[in-house]
Formats: sequence, structure tokens, C-alpha cells
Amino acid sequence: MAVLPFRTVVAVAAVTSLAGGLVAVAGAAPVSAAPAKYADDFNGDGHRDLAIGAPYKAVNGAEAAGSVVVSFGSAAGLTTRKVELTQSSAGVPGTPEDSDHFGMSIAGGDLDSDGYADLVVGADGEDVGAYEGQGSVTILWGGAEPFTTSTTTTVDNPHQWQGHGLDVAVGDFTGDSAADLAVIEPNAVAVYKGGSSRVTQPASAYTLTVPGAQLLNWEAAVGDVNGDGRDDLAVTGDPGTGRPGTDIYTGQEGRPNRIQRVQDGDTAVALGDIDGDGFADMATSLTWPDTFSIADPSNGAGYVTVRYGSLTGFGDPVTLHQDSTGVPGANEDGDGWGSSVAIGDITGDGRAELVVGANGEWLGDLENAGDVTVFRGSAAGVSQSGVVRISQDTAGVPGAAETDDLFGAQVRIADYDNNGKGDLAVTASFENDRSGGLWTLPGTASGLTGTGSASLSSADFGLASGSRFGESLLD
Repeated sequence: MAVLPFRTVVAVAAVTSLAGGLVAVAGAAPVSAAPAKYADDFNGDGHRDLAIGAPYKAVNGAEAAGSVVVSFGSAAGLTTRKVELTQSSAGVPGTPEDSDHFGMSIAGGDLDSDGYADLVVGADGEDVGAYEGQGSVTILWGGAEPFTTSTTTTVDNPHQWQGHGLDVAVGDFTGDSAADLAVIEPNAVAVYKGGSSRVTQPASAYTLTVPGAQLLNWEAAVGDVNGDGRDDLAVTGDPGTGRPGTDIYTGQEGRPNRIQRVQDGDTAVALGDIDGDGFADMATSLTWPDTFSIADPSNGAGYVTVRYGSLTGFGDPVTLHQDSTGVPGANEDGDGWGSSVAIGDITGDGRAELVVGANGEWLGDLENAGDVTVFRGSAAGVSQSGVVRISQDTAGVPGAAETDDLFGAQVRIADYDNNGKGDLAVTASFENDRSGGLWTLPGTASGLTGTGSASLSSADFGLASGSRFGESLLD
């Protein structure tokens, strides 16, 4: 997902009910002069960090209890200097239990404006009181020694299998210069007003509702679609109508307002300014199109739909797949093309690139080895010239493609080495017998190649084999 202006500055988060009120494992926040420069600089050293989720990792014998690893950045990029966080870590509330999925969703921002970004972690399978699978979200406070304290808050109308924390998204949806939090549940989008602190409960939440069929939500993205300086929210999912869908809510004074539903999306969504016109554009993916009653241009391989932002919302769709002009590869059933998408400026020219993960792509006889496809941004939008396909078999990329690696499981673009060009982070969550791994490819003025790439395995971070490191990434 693209790193967007407000989200690099501040975020606020709320979490679900833990027996009737705010639970804070924290002292008072220090007095602050200004929010953190980056929403992902958790230790305040001026370098972006990256949180990588392993929501299916076993913890203390609890299967799929979940874990998050934060790789701290440096002038040279991400490092093996890290913190691993689970519900058994000091300062983290809760207890590791089967299928909690701690780390299913991850976001960051300076929630209390103390100069340090804070980490927000969703656990959509968490049991809370009598409610199985209600889900929870935890705020882990940043600082010079980050994540030693944490906070949780309540959620209205808790119930069984609520899935609170399936995804989280932060932005200034009300234009008041304080970040708001959208917590994605399968059947709701709960929004919490900004202006919270370490020791106060967020302002009362409201739920975004739509006329007609509510989406079975999956993933959200934030960006300024209509160029009004307020963050907008896109939520993709399944409306149960036989067609996919994505709802677009525009930020405005008071609360976001849904202005549009488009009939594309369902798997992944990203927002960013591909054509450099000041309006965020949207990429949504449909990885398993044969589950819908729609015409499928990809023959089961998966495809991505791009729509360009404007004052009035998104325009007509542009569809991309592996049989599109200029796109490497070929459509094959089960490729998973669009398993992940990201938009960000890799070349530093003011126009964002589009990256599409395909974690089910076969490379020769290697089933589900996976790869990513990189499209250049241009004044006309996504360019289908000079499209680059990258895998573990690309020159300069560490490792080698293997069956069932799932390279491209998650992708994210951010400037980790502070050179003004976005770097690509890619995960392969089944690398080395489902242990998982992370790759970073440096951005350059001429685009992405394998040159200068680096990899960090689950073993580099001290994780046990089979952790499925990289199933999720920081939004």
C-alpha cells in the first residue's frame, strides 16, 4: 500500500471489548511537541521500521496464536535488529490461545503525538469473555525502547465470531487533523474518532452502513481520492450478489460518507497517485474469479482492476491480467495474480508504481513458487511498457524459487533507506517449509531490478520453523 501524506504522520487506534472498558498497561504519555515524522518509525531514530506478521505461528503450544516481528530500520534499510511481540510478551495484554491470529492485521502511527509511532495489531480470532472469535486490536506504544506498554479499548455490541481486527486502517477521515481508526470486521466497518491518548478511551465509535447488500469485508486502504485534503477509505469484499464489490467512503466533517460502490475487488486493495494528478487511484484484485458469476478475462488466474481518482470519485475500470498487452507471463488457473497489491513511488518521479503479487504462480515445474509484477506509473496512468516480473530466480534476488514458497504473499512500498525512492518489501510466507521470509528490493530512478536486493529469513529473526512469517505486513 502506498505511504500517503497523513498516514506518515499520525494515527489513532481502538480495540475491542475486554470486560467493559479501557484496559491500559501503560503510564502517562510524555508531553509532546510534534507527532512522529513517519507512521512506521517506532523508536524515533528517523528511519522507517517494518512490522511483519506471523498470525498462524504457534506460541507456548497454542496453535495459530500469532506473532508480530518489528524489523528496525537504518540508513542502509531494514535490519535483523528486532522485537518479537506475542500475547505472552511483557506489556502485551491477553494470553496466547489457539487461533487468536495475533498479527492478522497491522498498522502504525503516532497515536499520542509524542514523536514516536505506535503499533496497532489486530487478532481477529481472539476470544473475549463469553464471545468466541470476537477479535481484538492492541495498541503497542512507541518510544526509545518501544512496545513495553500497551492499551486496549472496548467495542460496541460484541458478539460471537465478530472478527474485530480482520483489518485496520488509519487516516483523518473527518478533516480535523487527528487520525481516526477504521476497524474492519467481516460484516461491519467500525470507526473511532481521533484525538486519543495512552490513558484515555477513544471517542465514541460509529459504524459505517450502506443501503442494500453489506459487503462481506476483507481489506481496506486509505488515500485522498478526491483531492480535498481529507483521507478517504476503500473497503473491498463480497456483497453476496454474485459480483465482487468495493465501497468508497470520502472523508468529510463529522463522519465519512459512502459515495460509490464499484463492482470489482474482493481480495486486496491499494490507493496511491499513479498518474501524478493529485488524486489517489485505486487498484483492487480478484484472485479467485471463478467463485463469482462474472465474466473472467483471466481464465481463473486472477486479475487487477485500476480506477483513477477525481473530484467526484473513481472513473471507469481498466483491467490488467497476464494476457494483457505488455504483461509478462500467461494466465493459468490458480496463479493467484493479485494475491497482494501495493502502490507507491519507486522511481521518485512523483508518479506511483503498481506492484501485483501472484503467490500461486508456477515457475517452470515449480508449483506455487510465486512472483511479483511491477508496472511503472505515468501521466496516462499504469504503463504497460517496461513491465518487470521479479521472482527468487531473478538475477540479484537472494535465494532460489522453490515449490510452494508463495513469493508475493504480501507486498509493501516504503522508502527504507531515505533516498527519496520507495523500496519494495515482499514476503514468501511458505518459504523453507512454511517458515517464511522477507525480501527488500531498492527503488531506483530506472525502476526495480534484483540489484541490491536483500533477504531476511524467519531464522534471521529467531523464529521457529513453520512460523509462516510474512502472512501479513504493516499497512
